[in-house]
Amino acid sequence: MKRYEKKQILELLETVSEAHGYVKNQIVNKNHKAAIEMLENCQECAVQICKAIEKSEGESNDIIAKLEKYYELVNQLSQSLGDYKSTAKYVKRIEESIEVIANHIKVDIKAQIEILFLPYKASMWTSLESIWKAADEDEDCNAIVMPIPYYNIGNPASITETYEGDMFPKDVPITDYRTYIIEENKPDVIVIHNPYDEYNNLTRVHPKYFSSNLKNHTDCLVYSPYFSFGTYIPEKSDFLYMQPATLNADKIIVQSEKVKRIFNKYGFADDKFIVSGSPKVDAIVNARKEDVDIPKNWIDKLSGKKVFLMNTHLSYFPTSFSNKTKSGNYAVRFHDEILKAIINKEDVGMIWRPHPLLKNMIMSRFQECGDYIKYFEETISQSSNCVVDYSGDYRPAFFYSHALISTWSSLVNEYMVTGKPVMIFQRQLSADVAAQSPLNRNINYFRFGKNGITFEEFIEMVSKDEDPMYEERMKMIRQGFVNIDGSAGEKAYLKIKNELL
Repeated sequence: MKRYEKKQILELLETVSEAHGYVKNQIVNKNHKAAIEMLENCQECAVQICKAIEKSEGESNDIIAKLEKYYELVNQLSQSLGDYKSTAKYVKRIEESIEVIANHIKVDIKAQIEILFLPYKASMWTSLESIWKAADEDEDCNAIVMPIPYYNIGNPASITETYEGDMFPKDVPITDYRTYIIEENKPDVIVIHNPYDEYNNLTRVHPKYFSSNLKNHTDCLVYSPYFSFGTYIPEKSDFLYMQPATLNADKIIVQSEKVKRIFNKYGFADDKFIVSGSPKVDAIVNARKEDVDIPKNWIDKLSGKKVFLMNTHLSYFPTSFSNKTKSGNYAVRFHDEILKAIINKEDVGMIWRPHPLLKNMIMSRFQECGDYIKYFEETISQSSNCVVDYSGDYRPAFFYSHALISTWSSLVNEYMVTGKPVMIFQRQLSADVAAQSPLNRNINYFRFGKNGITFEEFIEMVSKDEDPMYEERMKMIRQGFVNIDGSAGEKAYLKIKNELL
């Protein structure tokens, strides 16, 4: 039986028990007609409960027999009105009967939790995947994955709808969003990764999937961030912590106590948080070679080479084109430098993985960036040792690469978990910001600032299998993420389940 159905039955039995009190008052006042009408209502409740239990547990059930006995006792009470001794006896018996029935339902009927996962972008599935796996393996849970469509609204003149239900891993059974009605099914838990509701200006789900609406149709709305928390700068980082989903969710899954303490600064109470670690870390730690599907053109171009994953943040090009310096467009300059250091070299290769929404945003809102992005893509595609990765899953790129070259991005946080070296081609954070942030991402290699190195120097270092910052970086990672052993999602699920039951 679904948990919410069992809950409804127990609540109905409480109502019946309260009705018994009303009946007693009417009997005392000798208002037998009102007493009989209420007793008939109690019998109708018993009939409805019987039907629900028969549907879930089958007809041969001791509880059904007890409900039938209760029905007869109510009849006998109705017939005994006017006889004080008989009436008192039957009132006591129906009260005891309902109490016994409620206790049997609590103990004997097993409740199954229904958890609904609502991803909208396949590339963000890793923020939910390990929670789903733990739920799916639990016989006490019905875990449903229902990808929902979203609208590309970057260009108001050309709004399009996208559905990525066919882009999820093959082992994930997909429920069609057109066949599952949330308002009717009333899932016990809904898990989301989209925090923005109406405030996302690039991709937006339908209003019925906003957290402000979902919270009305479940006992527990859970927000599992699609990113991990890296740098924290008061005011500048507020938007990460104060979004519709963080306000509407009953529970927020966070990667560490430090992240929870930052949320506390915004007025959130401790009991809102599940400090289990990040499911996104699980996706990296638990990835096995046989589970990672490496594209054939990667193998053809990159096999036997030291491979560098290059990551470009969503806002990097638009910001650069809007704020050109005296030396020109820095995004173009640095991408050209990286490409020059790697392209068509025999011993190294590159996977370029831009943010999943980069092309969508640039083409709809920053078309002046489009020509360069097109040139960069074509140059990579025509090279002998570079590939572009627009896939929804970053794990193949993580698995196949030996190091990361990146702008500031939450992808840096997850890549550091692999233990592989990272170079950031922007400036280091101040010591104060690094100290107050969930992760001290200064413990990486940088193109600029103190101890800055060139792209060529970083490539040479990795090629020699050198990484002098490894130990310090991994110590910081173990502090920045709890349960870095790949159990974050499982622990989050168990916490949710225990609180519900």
